Amino acid sequence: MNKTLLLILCDFLLLTILSMWKMEEDAPAPSDTQSSETENANVSAMAMMEQDLLDTLSYSLEEEKAERAELNEDLESKAAELARREQELAQRQERIQNLEQDLTESELRERELAAERESLESKASGLESEVAAAQTRIQTVSERLSEAEQAALQSQAQSRLLQEELEQKLAEIEEKENVLEEQREALASSQQRVQELGVEVRMKEQQNTFLQESVDTLKGEVVAEREERQRIQEQSSVLAQGVSDLAASSQDLRQELRSNFEINANQLFADYKNNQIQADFSAVKYMRNRYVNTEENTTTVLVSDGTNYYALAHIDSLPFGLKTSPSSIRSMTLSLNRAGEEKKASSLQFLALDPRIAMISLTDAEAERLGGKAYLTALEPFKFPEAVLVNKQGDYYGEVEFKLDSDTPGFVKMQTKIFSSIFGEFSPSTGDLVLSKTGELLGIMVNRRYCALVNNFVPISTLDLTKTLDAGELKKTLRVLNGSLNNFPEPLR
Repeated sequence: MNKTLLLILCDFLLLTILSMWKMEEDAPAPSDTQSSETENANVSAMAMMEQDLLDTLSYSLEEEKAERAELNEDLESKAAELARREQELAQRQERIQNLEQDLTESELRERELAAERESLESKASGLESEVAAAQTRIQTVSERLSEAEQAALQSQAQSRLLQEELEQKLAEIEEKENVLEEQREALASSQQRVQELGVEVRMKEQQNTFLQESVDTLKGEVVAEREERQRIQEQSSVLAQGVSDLAASSQDLRQELRSNFEINANQLFADYKNNQIQADFSAVKYMRNRYVNTEENTTTVLVSDGTNYYALAHIDSLPFGLKTSPSSIRSMTLSLNRAGEEKKASSLQFLALDPRIAMISLTDAEAERLGGKAYLTALEPFKFPEAVLVNKQGDYYGEVEFKLDSDTPGFVKMQTKIFSSIFGEFSPSTGDLVLSKTGELLGIMVNRRYCALVNNFVPISTLDLTKTLDAGELKKTLRVLNGSLNNFPEPLR
């Protein structure tokens, strides 16, 4: 309630009481009837005035209660935001409770005034002092409320400053954390690069070791071949000395004569069809959160270096390639089939002369059980300028010219134009087998233009197929194969 209005009401009440008191003193002594009527009228008037005053005070108290409720709500909402100022707010809350107690005492005092309305006439002399005291108390309550509002505003301003300072500190901490995270990522990247460089160094060392072993093996084979040729020449000299020695060496003479004559392409393909072996590959792959069974197949023949037996295939015929993710291959099986006989491979090797050529080793008993002719490697691969190419499925064949390339030793460059055969038209493609005109194995097409000359069977890496494929082992094998292939000239890749 407005303080000015409250003062006016109090002054009006005081003047009314004083005027009524004065009129009673100045009035002549009335008769009993008039005195009774006057007294009743005065009592009624006083009762109405008291009722009005009480209504006015009640309304003023309700407004004070409403203002106090709004102040409490405002203080509670601000107390939630000023958690760190809990102690000071608790002190202010005590002040507010004291104010509420003062208001309660004022209400009790007002009830006492209402109870004493019958004795107003006898206490009129002291009413002025009581009204003044009430005004003083109301003014005190108003001043306390103003102080509380100012303290709340001051606390709110302090809280806003503290909040801004906290936000600034948090921003600085976040910025420092971002810088620290960037430094951690850079350190992790550096460590990973160091590890990759270490792996590359080990791969290079392993490749150098393999190449040195291959060179040593090739040197031994060259020496053995020279000794073998010298022995054959000595045998030829001995054969010239007698008919009996000639009969004993007739098989060698027939082989020598056969190597000097060109075999018809149709005959070579017919021999290939009679001796071909079906190589079936199956694997379990983990793709898109499920296991998938895949199958691949190709045709090949038995190859021999005069001592051991092998079956060859290009890596494109396998369930995985050089770019395959190692974790996607869970298991793999390989079987060789011919004429109802089957041989399960226990391991898969890759040649050092070209890591894309896969090799399956066979014992003499396994090669005999599969049957068929074993093709020897070509001792004189360049005796004839043409070769017979058979596609990897064994469906087509044809004659193709090849040339030597000084930039790619150990490989020959095939003509890529489309050529005809009695079964249709096709051109060289990856994985095709190449036979020399002498009936020997010349090599395998490692891409659409180049054929790798197979003249040794030195492995660069081996996979064990008797157990579940280990992702780490397959990853290591693929790393070795890719590292070896990266050292090849660009046209061979």
